[in-house]
Amino acid sequence: MLRKLFAGNKEMTEAMKERGFKQMIRVITIIDVLYALLIFQVFTLMPRPEVDGFTREELTEVLSQSYLNYLGVFVGLVLILLYWGQSNVQYGNMDRTDGRHSVLSILQVFFLMLYLYFVRLDLEFESPVLTQQMQSITLALSGFFSVWGWHHAIKNELISKSLTSLERDQVYLKLMPEPITAILTIPFASIGPNYWTFSWLLLIPVSWILKKIRENMKTK
Repeated sequence: MLRKLFAGNKEMTEAMKERGFKQMIRVITIIDVLYALLIFQVFTLMPRPEVDGFTREELTEVLSQSYLNYLGVFVGLVLILLYWGQSNVQYGNMDRTDGRHSVLSILQVFFLMLYLYFVRLDLEFESPVLTQQMQSITLALSGFFSVWGWHHAIKNELISKSLTSLERDQVYLKLMPEPITAILTIPFASIGPNYWTFSWLLLIPVSWILKKIRENMKTK
């Protein structure tokens, strides 16, 4: 059964294509719901009076002492939105999906959920090295599952036939900034929590470099 799930379809009938399209719609719906839950979970990480037990008189102190929490929440929200954008880029260029691609897509979101789990541990245990490293690792895995999914989509002709070979290759580059940055941030966790948090700004130069590569591909 698993062998059939992960085996590509070499001969596609019209009925199989139609099923693949309907399956893609269902998968997209599931993924959007999961991303909505992830965004909601991000906001539950913020200090709350009913959970953390502080009063109105202590609000100023809590806000000043929890600035790293808010920064972590902001970074988490930005990263989740970027990964959601990855999903949109991929499915926006596809005609249908299959069993394997659907599994890879769900695994991408699964590792984002694991990322939020380690964010919560990070906040509760005051930024231990391991929890920050695991945040980077889970984000990297989520991104690479997205790249794997796109590779599978190309190999099994799930993508739109209107895409050129150049556009297919450019999608790879659009999916790469986040997982590459996640890998680069891993050693910063050993230096200190603040260094690790601000190391995510590496996403800016990484994205710029990959954008320049895409632009150079157009001129060749």
